[in-house]
Amino acid sequence: MPGSFRIGKIAGIEIDINVSWIIILVLLSVSLATGWFPQLYPGWSTATYWIVGLISALLLFVSVLLHELAHSLVARRRGLPVKNITLFIFGGVSNIEQEPKSPGVEFQVAIVGPLTSLLIGAVCFLLLLPLRGTKSPLEGILFYLAVTNVLLGVFNLIPGFPLDGGRVLRSIVWNITGSLTKATRIASISGQVIAYLFILWGIWQLFSGDVLNGIWIGFIGWFLLSAAQSANTQVMLQSALRGVIVGEVMNPTPPTVPANTSLQQLINDYFLPHGLRCALVMQGDRLAGLITLSDIRHVPREQWGYTSAGQAMIPVERLHVVSPQQSLNDVLPLMAGRDVNQLPVVQNGIPVGIVSRDAIMRYLKVRRSLGSGTPKGDGGKQLSEAA
Repeated sequence: MPGSFRIGKIAGIEIDINVSWIIILVLLSVSLATGWFPQLYPGWSTATYWIVGLISALLLFVSVLLHELAHSLVARRRGLPVKNITLFIFGGVSNIEQEPKSPGVEFQVAIVGPLTSLLIGAVCFLLLLPLRGTKSPLEGILFYLAVTNVLLGVFNLIPGFPLDGGRVLRSIVWNITGSLTKATRIASISGQVIAYLFILWGIWQLFSGDVLNGIWIGFIGWFLLSAAQSANTQVMLQSALRGVIVGEVMNPTPPTVPANTSLQQLINDYFLPHGLRCALVMQGDRLAGLITLSDIRHVPREQWGYTSAGQAMIPVERLHVVSPQQSLNDVLPLMAGRDVNQLPVVQNGIPVGIVSRDAIMRYLKVRRSLGSGTPKGDGGKQLSEAA
């Protein structure tokens, strides 16, 4: 996710924080210190309200992190690769790089998150029992965490994409119908209906005079609507690319340059004359790396004459290469997850092509023009945008 930075790893899973998380952390801390705790626990000092507010906000995000870790650990245990977990303005997201292969796996990965939140809430309620009536800061923190985790668990069980409940719904419909496409469409439609209800609720709050809550609820609705529509686009894309392998779409004669080629020569003799945006960098007959226009732009122009492609490239050790036999439905999420526009295609250690988002989009456009295997109407447009 753009604007994110890494804070560490848990169980081998990278944990990132988006800058939007810092904004919501500050806003939540202020809200708790000036509203929630003064109303429920009058008599504390001002400093206590602010300290307890900040601690509660941080612990809530620890709870969100545990929620997402539960998703990630179950997904990894079921053979689904997990790139990282990102905390952002709406909580957190587990970046699972592949869709579940069966409704059972989908159900397990989806349900464990809300169950984790409900369990955290239940534990906080139990820890709260001996402290009831003490009006202590610890009581306030535990009560807040108990309430918010229960609400988080219940909210995520709402049956609409992209919420966990929407994935639970999809797994059930998938199991009944045997069709992932149909199940995703039903879950995404449910998610869009719920999103519109949130938007209408936010508008109603605005006209009732509760401006801040109205804006926030409407913003949540907009986010849910966007995510539900994205899920529907994704399933149409997967349907269009089902059974298509990399070898059918890749460029079998990708541009290659020797590793000792200077960047100036690369621009003058390769990129400009042929309108290239990237090239494979070769060391003899072996793939050494990939160089793009973006890599070249990171080198000061005055150094182009004596900086080689091998020095500016992305080395093969950092590249994710694919094989000609791989499904495009596996490759496209890799591109999106790593935010790259092309991947080298390698067979037995030898580069045999390059697959790019542009090539996939052209393939989809041709199939749409032929009326072959792509959705009708607006679906083709959405597929092009997704690619």
